Amino acid sequence: MKRTLSLLVIILLIPVLTACSNTSKNINENNASSKTVIDKNINLNIMTTDKLLYSIVKAIVKDRHTLNYMFKDRISEINFKFTYDSLNNVSKKDLFIYVGSDFEPWIDSFTDKLNKNNLGVINSSRGVKFISYNKPVKYDDITINQNPYYFMDIDNYKVMLVNIKNAVEDKDPQSRSFYEQNFSTELKNLQTYQKSLKSVNENLSNYVFLTLNEDLAYFINYNKLNLLDTNSSYNNILPLDPNERASLQNKLNNLQDKAVLLYTSDSDLKNNYSIIKKYHIKTAKIMMFNGNYSYEDTLKYNINSLKGIYEKK
Repeated sequence: MKRTLSLLVIILLIPVLTACSNTSKNINENNASSKTVIDKNINLNIMTTDKLLYSIVKAIVKDRHTLNYMFKDRISEINFKFTYDSLNNVSKKDLFIYVGSDFEPWIDSFTDKLNKNNLGVINSSRGVKFISYNKPVKYDDITINQNPYYFMDIDNYKVMLVNIKNAVEDKDPQSRSFYEQNFSTELKNLQTYQKSLKSVNENLSNYVFLTLNEDLAYFINYNKLNLLDTNSSYNNILPLDPNERASLQNKLNNLQDKAVLLYTSDSDLKNNYSIIKKYHIKTAKIMMFNGNYSYEDTLKYNINSLKGIYEKK
């Protein structure tokens, strides 16, 4: 009788125990599901050095994360003197992204002092093909040997995008497909401008170009423009050396309206007005990428500026 009673109790307990087990399993699955949702809704705090980089990172992350920049203008960025507060502020972020290639002259000292326990520090220029200055540039006690305007070359800009995309994906792998899609869209947009530039450059093959400094070297090289080495003095087309000056003047006389001055500031035209008029030099203003305009808007501006050299007005 006791044995029969024991068997009956066991039989009755089996459904109860099974139900408890299933309930526990469902709770665990629900917890796991909730955790997955939280991971997908991760919000990164990203700091860039300037508006230029801010706009480029924005092309990859859109509005998914909290994105800020340190400087509104180039002068503030160059003359920046960091403090404990600025180091502490950046160290609290998830990602700190900078342009690199000495675009921020102080960056090495700054990043050395950051607390990187939870911070990812990303050099956007990693893997880029650099051009060195023939005449190094000095900012206070820092000498810049590498031309920092590498993003004027569209191929280098693509490398920049890859570095940014990979950095964000490492911090937010759940949203990898989202970043890959944005990256792909950006590349497709760039193809349109590359085709336009190719067409423009074919029409410029008979022109010779002058610049007042080396900042446009990447732009010149990427577009395969014929550059006349002028060894110009500061903000002046003609060099200081008398022999070099005479040689350039002779070349300008022989170019017959095929010489073009590429400039970035309106003051460049004012400083060279008499020379431009005397030698019938054409002019084209090139916009440097600075964050006040999107990368694509700047490309459009520069393409139209180059078209203006040969198109009838």
